[in-house]
Amino acid sequence: MPEKSLPPDAAGTLIAAGWAMAWAFVGRLLYVLNLVRLGKRDGFFSAQTIWELGVAIGMGVVAGGLSEYAGLAGLTSAGFIAAASYLGPQIIEIGLEGLANRAGVRAPGVNAEKGDDDHGR
Repeated sequence: MPEKSLPPDAAGTLIAAGWAMAWAFVGRLLYVLNLVRLGKRDGFFSAQTIWELGVAIGMGVVAGGLSEYAGLAGLTSAGFIAAASYLGPQIIEIGLEGLANRAGVRAPGVNAEKGDDDHGR
């Protein structure tokens, strides 16, 4: 009777994804607890907690991929994933804006002469 098991590559990928998710949850947990400590959030458990779980999962996937791409391993990878999850999706937006600015790409609607958008914000 054939043995039921995952191929070694799939097992390794699942283990790595599990660790990435665990460190992502740690990062978001630290972020939420800091908001509670500063009084910017009423308590840990609220409707926002569901949103934070989604953010943690998303950031775990993104940061895990970036960590693997950068060749980070072990605690360095774990620290990177936790830090990226703590900072949240805004850090990705800031990074992409920086790359776009360096490449000379401006956001649509930005007035090149005045440096502000067409909406007068």
